[in-house]
Amino acid sequence: MKVLFIGKDKDAYEILNEVASLSQSEVIMAESLQEAKNIIETSKDIHGIVAFAKVDNLPTVQLLSILKRNEDLKDIPFIILAENPTDEDKDYYKALGVTEVFEIPFNPLEIFLVITASLKDTKGEEVVKQILHEAKKKKKSLFARIIELLKKPFGIKSE
Repeated sequence: MKVLFIGKDKDAYEILNEVASLSQSEVIMAESLQEAKNIIETSKDIHGIVAFAKVDNLPTVQLLSILKRNEDLKDIPFIILAENPTDEDKDYYKALGVTEVFEIPFNPLEIFLVITASLKDTKGEEVVKQILHEAKKKKKSLFARIIELLKKPFGIKSE
């Protein structure tokens, strides 16, 4: 599975990418709306978008119009990361077609669960299984990858 991350926060990107790697998925970073537009328009295998509410003082929800006009892209889950969003903010984003709004700091695992659930609802469980199966390039088990991830903060080297 490929997820497009739109923002300049490299720490948030790295955290999302670490969680994505547990399922052999990947996160692609775009630091500007123009870069994100280029990726969306040229890449046929983006399965989700995670974006800060604004990048360079421009609202990232502008990208929703590109997604909604294209039959191949209209079902891509779009998640907003926002600082202290009000209920009105959340309602506004949802009315525009945003899948979910997460408050910063966010739980990266929840983000992937929302993307997977949204894809399952729109494309079906078999398509999601196929997307995740295609992402498996390494033979390591999920358990082994979680153990590796847990060792990193403690400075324990993996074999």
